Amino acid sequence: CLRLAGAERGRSAVGRRGPLGPRLDARPSLRGMLLALPAPQSDADLEPLVLCGTCFLQKRCEPAGRAFHAAHEKPLLDKKRRGRGEAGKEAAVDDDADAPGDSSWKKKKREMGSKPAGALKLSALLDGENLYELLEVKETASVEQIKKQYRKMALQHHPDKQAESPDAGPKSDGLTNKDQLFIKIQEAYEVLSDPSKRRQYDSTLDFDDDVPEEVDEKLGFYGTFGPVFDRNARWSCRYPVPELGDEKTDINKVHRFYDFWLSFESWRDFSMHDEYNPDEAEFREERRWMDRQNQKVRKQHVADERRRIMSLVEAAERFDPRLRAEREEREAKKREEKERRARLRQEEEDAKRRVEEERKAKALQEQAEQEERERQEKEVRKQKQVVAKGLRQRAKKAVQAKCNLSAHELEELQEMCLALENDALEALCGRLEALPANKGEAASRTREEVASWKKERSEEQARQKAEEAKRREEQRASEPKEAASGRPWAAEEMGLLAKGLQKFPGGVGGRWGLIAQFLNTAGYPRTEKEVIERTKEMSDGQSLRSMGSQISADLTAFKSGVPAKAA
Repeated sequence: CLRLAGAERGRSAVGRRGPLGPRLDARPSLRGMLLALPAPQSDADLEPLVLCGTCFLQKRCEPAGRAFHAAHEKPLLDKKRRGRGEAGKEAAVDDDADAPGDSSWKKKKREMGSKPAGALKLSALLDGENLYELLEVKETASVEQIKKQYRKMALQHHPDKQAESPDAGPKSDGLTNKDQLFIKIQEAYEVLSDPSKRRQYDSTLDFDDDVPEEVDEKLGFYGTFGPVFDRNARWSCRYPVPELGDEKTDINKVHRFYDFWLSFESWRDFSMHDEYNPDEAEFREERRWMDRQNQKVRKQHVADERRRIMSLVEAAERFDPRLRAEREEREAKKREEKERRARLRQEEEDAKRRVEEERKAKALQEQAEQEERERQEKEVRKQKQVVAKGLRQRAKKAVQAKCNLSAHELEELQEMCLALENDALEALCGRLEALPANKGEAASRTREEVASWKKERSEEQARQKAEEAKRREEQRASEPKEAASGRPWAAEEMGLLAKGLQKFPGGVGGRWGLIAQFLNTAGYPRTEKEVIERTKEMSDGQSLRSMGSQISADLTAFKSGVPAKAA
């Protein structure tokens, strides 16, 4: 290892390698560093090696970091906070604009007439000069046109192309008038060839911001608003800008024109209205504050520009004859649609009224026909009854004339005649009138007729009973199975039964079903059959209508321990 030492004032240190290792010959005031060197490989490596190191110490101070903040920025910020605390809450509404600590910055607001800091900076030679007139181009010229014109004028006014002449004018700072003109042309081209600088410069030129409020009768709508839109089209960020057109322009293009201007995007620059010059700021916080104040002013002018464009578009839409015609046509269509709907609604109401009248007339007709049918049926029944009465008398006379029957047999014969229809009864009369003259044989045949009828009647009744039983069985199978009865009735159930009997007295339709539902709702499931059986058991021959008060009295006596009086 070898330690190298450098003196602060250019002193040197000599390192020698001895038999015991490296040795450093340096003073305590010297700064040194330790270097790692390889071990000697040969005798040549044992020769003395002289090294010299020089160290220059210099304190460097930069306007950044904690030290700069504590020494320069912190006192200003503390002063600003103290000023805000003294001013109160009302003074801190506007975050930076109204702070008392900013009073020293506000004094740096530019004076009236002075050039704003954010505006385009031109040389003194171009003061009062119109750059477009200087290059002899129009304000609407493209970059290629400006470039072409600049080359032409540069060749024409280049100092090397100009010969010395006595009318060249005096030299100003070593420049003649022609030299100054060439410099102006160069600077004008530098500004107009740069899109950003050109926009800033165009924003400083005089511009007519007037918006027509009415249509000039001499110029008409298109002559009044067309030039205004063309004049403001220069600020558009989007191209191509649609034209206002004329009365023959398609209505869809008219709508696209107004849609374009309603969403108009302007590149107009308002930096010439800046109130503060950030270059005059003493430190970073002050510069930021100035930038914020300038941005507020620019935003206000941008909002005013937006309102101006919107007022222009709204005025044009209000007076545009094409949109007026479209609105009138739309209103006419709305009126026609409204009238058509009213007409359809009236027709629907008339149709409904006719249908209702037809329904009523049909109902009256059906009612009259029903009454007529009933009258006819009644008449037919009456005639049948008369016919049946005559046939019964006829059968009775035939039997009495040819045979002798007992009173019981005559009643059975009368019952059979009443049960038979007219056709069967007439057939019976024919058979009875054809009985033989022998009274015994006639009586026997008469008894056979009655016996045959009774047999048929019993078979019919049996068949009907079987069908009824089958129907009941099917109905019972379709109904849900009722809970098995036999569960004893508790005192609470008896009280609810009494209430149910009082709540649903006799004569109420579906009384027992309502009482069973009342018990089920209270948490005591019972069927209608169980309710009826329990009520019959408690009635003891009394009417079921009065069982509610009786069961209630019995229950009260049971709970109080006093036996109830016998009914």
